[in-house]
Amino acid sequence: MAPRLILVVLAVLLAAAAPAKRPSGPAPVLVRELFITATEPALRWRWRAAPEVGLEPTLLRAMRGEAMVALGTERAAARQAMAEARKGGYPLRGYETITDWSVAADTPQLLVLQGEVWRFTGGAHGNTGYAGRLWDRQARRSIGIEALFTDWPRARKLIEPAYCAALAAEQRKRRGETAPGNDFDACPPLAEQVILPVGMMGAPARQVRVVLPPYLAGPYVEGSYTIELVWPEGVATLVAPAWKATLGFE
Repeated sequence: MAPRLILVVLAVLLAAAAPAKRPSGPAPVLVRELFITATEPALRWRWRAAPEVGLEPTLLRAMRGEAMVALGTERAAARQAMAEARKGGYPLRGYETITDWSVAADTPQLLVLQGEVWRFTGGAHGNTGYAGRLWDRQARRSIGIEALFTDWPRARKLIEPAYCAALAAEQRKRRGETAPGNDFDACPPLAEQVILPVGMMGAPARQVRVVLPPYLAGPYVEGSYTIELVWPEGVATLVAPAWKATLGFE
């Protein structure tokens, strides 16, 4: 083998044997850390976080901690129900909970997550509920939607008429124009709902989403309602200066 070729081969071998340079920044999150599962006779329990949460280690730790507390509470309730069922001599299928956190908005400054929780604790069927979480990426902490505004109650009042109109239109679509009035005709107060800024991945959150679980805006058969609107006129003046670009007002 020619001397020049020998030197090249040695250089390649030494480079391959050299330890890889560690990337700067937080250690990568293992995929399994985005999931928590528990299965036993009294309870089947599953929790999942969106992959984007893995890029925020502080957020992931907090969410996993909260999930483990919830698991402990539900496990105790399920075991108690199972024991009572056995004592009473009646069947119990066992409890089941499925929690899924998905991304509603992903901007450089703000990560918005929507949680959907399906829970079965007996009866004819399970039911669904919702939660929201806003993560300030610069401060590395969770914030409420009110933190995005200088006057959230006023902003909410501007959103509410458009939300109620959009909800009524969706109700008519599901029920038919001639459906008789019922207990679900009233618009559920916006202040009591899960409200989330939403947008395309990496783009400003130019819309607002309101999620309502079954039985709130209609009977169970109608399912959940998801209402999405562009921010109504007038809201821009009530957005805190630090968040204007995040909500698409710059």
